[in-house]
Amino acid sequence: MQNYFKKGFSLLPTVLVTSIIIAEVGIALSFVMYMASSASFASRLLQEAYLCAKSGVNDALLKTIRNKDFSAESGYNLTLGRCGANIVVQKDVPTQNATTVTVTATVLNRKKTLQAVISIDSDTGVATLYSLQEI
Repeated sequence: MQNYFKKGFSLLPTVLVTSIIIAEVGIALSFVMYMASSASFASRLLQEAYLCAKSGVNDALLKTIRNKDFSAESGYNLTLGRCGANIVVQKDVPTQNATTVTVTATVLNRKKTLQAVISIDSDTGVATLYSLQEI
């Protein structure tokens, strides 16, 4: 009868070690899934901030087309959903007859800044976008 109890006792550590290994694998997989989800969310926020900044550039371009002397040196704010954009319009920067638009968009704690240089012909009213870059 004593040998019977010894066989059961050797099975207990094996079951415990196996269950600890399975638990560690489960914890590691949940951590990996959390990190992947977090990275995906951050990427989505950056994309949303970029699109918000681009909308701010389009808004400033529209205001500049409607009023050729439009300038907002101190900037104005534009809110799109949960995104906020600060738009600064500088006339005659970097050259004469050019307008520089700088937009800083923020979604939660993610920021994107775009800078566009546009020109509007005073005779024909044709707007030309010279450059659009992320800074």
